[in-house]
Amino acid sequence: MLIRIISDIHSNFDALEAVLADPPGSKASATFCLGDIVGYGAEPSRCIEKVRDVCDIVVSGNHDAGVVERTPLDMFNRPGASALIWTSTVLSDKDKVWLSSLPYSAEFDEFFLCHSFPADPESWVYVLRPGQAMSSVSARSDSISLIGHTHLPGCWTADGNYTDSAKGDFSQIRLVNAGSVGQPRDRDPRAAYLLIDTERRTWEHRRVEYDIDSAVEKIRNAMLPAILWERLYKGR
Repeated sequence: MLIRIISDIHSNFDALEAVLADPPGSKASATFCLGDIVGYGAEPSRCIEKVRDVCDIVVSGNHDAGVVERTPLDMFNRPGASALIWTSTVLSDKDKVWLSSLPYSAEFDEFFLCHSFPADPESWVYVLRPGQAMSSVSARSDSISLIGHTHLPGCWTADGNYTDSAKGDFSQIRLVNAGSVGQPRDRDPRAAYLLIDTERRTWEHRRVEYDIDSAVEKIRNAMLPAILWERLYKGR
């Protein structure tokens, strides 16, 4: 079975469309979203509509929770909070109800899905260090965890070793970060997503070019903080 994993779209519909059109991923039997559909970008409603249409499993990210007041705005930096306040004014009641209904975690076969920290999915901890990775693996010892949140595609082993290799197998890997569709932060501005082949037991981090100028123009027209469009060109 081929599974397409997307995360951290952040209201960037241009990037989302490009990812969904990428030929290898279009052959997937299922698509899962690891949260942060909204925030930062200028097209939250279109992204929600598309995710609802194409995704088989969706979990909540901290920005999804923040825009519907499940997570306090004081947990976000100033540009992030500003974007969430703006997002709240443009979303329909239907969109807000749907975001409010999203679970913080889900399971599919051997995989545990959450946005941030498998040991405590509602804490919004960033898995950036070996100790955090090992805590995550220990908490979900019977699963391979799939996460986003850091916007950094990569994998961790059970003993805390990290790799940002583009592809590999699951012989040692216990935790996989899908990267970010809409706001990459690994100095590569291309949209990122993850493909998993459950029969071959392999994973692949995919990168896709998209129209950054279009996404930037929409953010600027919405008069959102400049850093939210400036960083799209830098991938950081």
